[in-house]
Amino acid sequence: MRAESSIVGVDKAAHFGISFIATETGYGIGRKLKLGKVESWLISALVVNAVGVVKETAIDKNPDSKDILANAAGSISAGIFVWTFDF
Repeated sequence: MRAESSIVGVDKAAHFGISFIATETGYGIGRKLKLGKVESWLISALVVNAVGVVKETAIDKNPDSKDILANAAGSISAGIFVWTFDF
């Protein structure tokens, strides 16, 4: 049982981290395209999370709502990071 718990934790951390990095990357692309901060983050976060939802609901046989929540938390954290460090 303990091994399963640690695997679940790693999975959620991976969802969080990948969403954070993907959202930051999309944000950077938006800024290079001269979009504003809010627009860049919002578009990036929506695309990243839409892909995550499609992956969980259309591709996986057993969708996990906690994966979707971890993706959203990663994107929100990316936004906080952007505004905290004024990128």
